[in-house]
Amino acid sequence: TLEEFYTSIRLQQEAAHGPEYCHQHDAITRLMAECDVYKELGTHQGATAAAACLTNPKRVELVDITMEKYNKSKHLFEDYCERHGIQLVVKETDSTIQSSVSACDLLLVDSYHHPAHLAKELAIHADSVSKYMVFHDTVKPNDRLYQYLVQFTSGISRWDILEHHPANVGFTVLRRSV
Repeated sequence: TLEEFYTSIRLQQEAAHGPEYCHQHDAITRLMAECDVYKELGTHQGATAAAACLTNPKRVELVDITMEKYNKSKHLFEDYCERHGIQLVVKETDSTIQSSVSACDLLLVDSYHHPAHLAKELAIHADSVSKYMVFHDTVKPNDRLYQYLVQFTSGISRWDILEHHPANVGFTVLRRSV
């Protein structure tokens, strides 16, 4: 089941990377209490996607340049989403092209960890997000992604840094300004 997959993959990730590695999952779960539509850029195996699905949103959209690792467990996502009335959309595409853009309440960005790539993603996706953006790996291997987010939010952006968690590889949460 998706529940078993999530429990297993979280335990594996925490064993391999440390207990703080999956704290972004907890943030996603907490923030999804206010959200109906979840989207992520950079799905890989689907650990954070599973955490989001288990909150039972109306829609989940997954975008990655390759879904090879996700496809090994996609039947679990499809079954869970069908049983819980969740619209599941999976796009195997580049997260910096217009066809990857769609409206959502919460966007997780965990794709190619380079400031120039992140800038392209924010340029096309930020306006389509209504509430929160979560960014993984904003501390290690260095804090270049976090520094870019500081720059992004200090300009004429409609986004503020809500949380920055430097433990392990780190994650950062932005909230849309009112």
